[in-house]
Amino acid sequence: MKVIEKAERLARLGVDPVVLNHYREPHRFYHTLEHLDDVWQQLENRGYSDNDVLLLATIFHDIIYDPRSGTNEEDSARYFNETFTGDGALKALVTDIILDTKHHKPGSALSEIFSAADLNILKQPFEKLLTYEQQIFKEFQFVDHKVYREKRIDVLKSLQQSVDNPALDYLIDYVENFKPRIAVYPGSFNPFHKGHYNILQKAERIFDKVIIARGINPGKDKATYELPEILRYRQTETYEGLLTEFVDTLNYDVTIIRGLRNGSDLQYELNQYRYLQELGGKNISVTAIFCDMEFEHISSTGIRQLEKYGKAGEYLLF
Repeated sequence: MKVIEKAERLARLGVDPVVLNHYREPHRFYHTLEHLDDVWQQLENRGYSDNDVLLLATIFHDIIYDPRSGTNEEDSARYFNETFTGDGALKALVTDIILDTKHHKPGSALSEIFSAADLNILKQPFEKLLTYEQQIFKEFQFVDHKVYREKRIDVLKSLQQSVDNPALDYLIDYVENFKPRIAVYPGSFNPFHKGHYNILQKAERIFDKVIIARGINPGKDKATYELPEILRYRQTETYEGLLTEFVDTLNYDVTIIRGLRNGSDLQYELNQYRYLQELGGKNISVTAIFCDMEFEHISSTGIRQLEKYGKAGEYLLF
């Protein structure tokens, strides 16, 4: 049974089922409601469907999940304690289980049962492990690929010590050798507006990862807008000088994304492409993407003008 179908039971325990909306946050790809369903299915299969402690631990163990944070377990436990209005003894048991998931070192029999269910994904065949890895990769888009690969291998090798699954060797080998399709989306982004975001979303359907590269352009106004919060979980970089020089610093193959609004942009970008070829080599790769029609009139220059009259809000991201 899906955890979302436990709303009535949760309400009786003193939990507002609306807390499950945390698992619908857009930066989650693995730590979602589907993960909760998998954990709960494991517990039900082992005969714990009536155990309220394990149900609450399932619901709250990843309730706060920020891949940039190192205190998710502590924050989840704190959130549980602040929102749970039920039995005090129950609260203490669930809190301990949530905190134990930080290093998966169970401090009780119930915690050991829950940890096994939470880590069950690591016992799966390679095909499922690969899907799991792809989801984790998406959650850590903000980390440079070379850094991610190194840290991820360390994590998998650490988890391997507590899970006996030969398929994990294949997964580690995959992470070591995987070359994701990475794109760089450059621009001055002053501001980064809804038209830019439309292009970014399309690029992310094509590539495994898109780096937002904010260039300091001496020919344009000094940046007066911060990048919007919606980009928090994506890799963003700032560079000075030539785009080709920035790309060289990455030390891995990338494709450059150019956003187009109309035919006039296309002619301009064709000329830019020639410069990129001459400065960056003939093998440089560029993908041009047209924005949707509803965004083709939006420009950063126009928004800055509208801002003077307090009319720019509908075009901005926050």
